[in-house]
Amino acid sequence: MPAYYPVFLDLRHRKCIVIGGNNTSEEKVLRLLDFGAVVEIISPDITPGLRKIEDGKTLTWTQRTYKAGDLAGAFIAIVADTTSSEINQSASEEARQRNIPLNVVDLTQLCTWIAPAIVKKGDIIIAASTGGSSPALARKLREQLERGSNLLSRHEVMDFADLAPFLAEARRELGRRGIKLNADHWQACMTDDLVDLVKSGNHIKVKETLLDSLLEGADCNCKNGSCLKYDELTQDVLLPINRPPDAVT
Repeated sequence: MPAYYPVFLDLRHRKCIVIGGNNTSEEKVLRLLDFGAVVEIISPDITPGLRKIEDGKTLTWTQRTYKAGDLAGAFIAIVADTTSSEINQSASEEARQRNIPLNVVDLTQLCTWIAPAIVKKGDIIIAASTGGSSPALARKLREQLERGSNLLSRHEVMDFADLAPFLAEARRELGRRGIKLNADHWQACMTDDLVDLVKSGNHIKVKETLLDSLLEGADCNCKNGSCLKYDELTQDVLLPINRPPDAVT
């Protein structure tokens, strides 16, 4: 894995290209706009949310597929819709030729930069990264840092960093099997018990437990992007918070 150098960039008034118009693209675009970038989306179609904010100034839409030359003048670029391996590779080659930093979502081998999970309050920003090995763990760290996680834990936030190599290995294994899981299911599998196993040194048991738990999400009854395993865990946390003041336990 590359050793990524952490840096904060001033994106104000700088041209940023986003290839793709899906939900992931919308998330990336909104984040770039939050930091003052001038964004161009290149995609045959875009989400209704992006259509609402496209103004031809800070956000423009080029309504077609990416073609070589589209990255000219870009400060940074993101391939958010990675369904076309041809576009992924072509954009990577152009970015390398033009020396433009490129992020290709979930394809670390084509990236020259990765987007960290961030916690922001006023002018203070904390960024968490796993070096591209586990986006799910980056989310876990972010939620724990901002105390916004629906999954309470008895461990310190950095204890979960010990899961990184096991999550990365499991991610590669699922990729080899062609299995893609709901993002919430990954969160539900990062448990205190799993951290305990890592700390005990029983790494074989960690791998087996994690993979078995993840594979439950490959053949379950979850629908419409929901995760019953995650919902069940968060419900256990939320119910006591939402009970009436005079409830008796």
